[in-house]
Amino acid sequence: MFILLSLTACFETNLNAVEEELCEPQDWFVDADGDGYAACEECDDANVNVSPDAEEFCDGIDNDCNGFVDEDTALDASTWYADTDSDGYGDPDNTAPGCEAPSGYLDNDQDCDDSTADINPSATELCNSLDDDCNGAVDDNAADALTWYTDADADSYGNPDSSVQ
Repeated sequence: MFILLSLTACFETNLNAVEEELCEPQDWFVDADGDGYAACEECDDANVNVSPDAEEFCDGIDNDCNGFVDEDTALDASTWYADTDSDGYGDPDNTAPGCEAPSGYLDNDQDCDDSTADINPSATELCNSLDDDCNGAVDDNAADALTWYTDADADSYGNPDSSVQ
């Protein structure tokens, strides 16, 4: 079924096309996909989901007929996180939208300090007044923690049964 649309709208849209013979005059007013736009007004008259009113999606198609495919503003675009220290963990405060990850961006936001590759969720916690493993606690269960023994009697010898790290 074909729908015929306004002669004025398509005439103005295709005035240059007639001169360049890009489309046949009988095709100007046909709306083959029934989306309310004639072939001369949209970029794919065979797909009802493609028209100037359509939302852009990350699907390899110019859904909204603006000349661009899968723009960063696509309805289902992902949020990507910068990984400036290249440790494999993204910065939750440095993001970019897009259908595909921009160079240097990841799909996770787990890095608590993206300026240092040694600080990330898989790092070993050390006694250095930093949260090396991004768990929200500083120097907890540190690999290099010393063991201290209680010396209740002040004889300079600790009790092996009473210690802290």
